[in-house]
Amino acid sequence: MNKFTAEEVLLQLADVLMEYLEELREMKDTSDNGFVYGEKTAYTECLEILQLWEDAAYNGLDFEVEKRFPL
Repeated sequence: MNKFTAEEVLLQLADVLMEYLEELREMKDTSDNGFVYGEKTAYTECLEILQLWEDAAYNGLDFEVEKRFPL
């Protein structure tokens, strides 16, 4: 198994979270499936935490997460 630097892991995690949020954007949250809202909330919070990284803006995380991916 390959080992990655912390920066590489953070960037990969950010990419995966944004990919998941893009996929969820297409899904409608219904009363039958409240799980979608929970997923969106969790991924959004994770991205906001990644933005605390000192190099976040330099690496493309310089946006308001909830504006790009509204809940």
